[in-house]
Amino acid sequence: MTTHDSIRLWVAEQMHLDIETAEAAELARLDGVTAAAEAGYVRTLLRLGEYRPLVG
Repeated sequence: MTTHDSIRLWVAEQMHLDIETAEAAELARLDGVTAAAEAGYVRTLLRLGEYRPLVG
């Protein structure tokens, strides 16, 4: 499972959304909230002094 998948599942749980039965509009909202959560995750990582991203 990728980080994206983990974050998406976590967001769906927080939204009380069943991905298997969700309608297209609900999935679109889930994807938007997931994108915002991922962006926050990356910004937090980049602010950590001990984080060293892989280069190349």
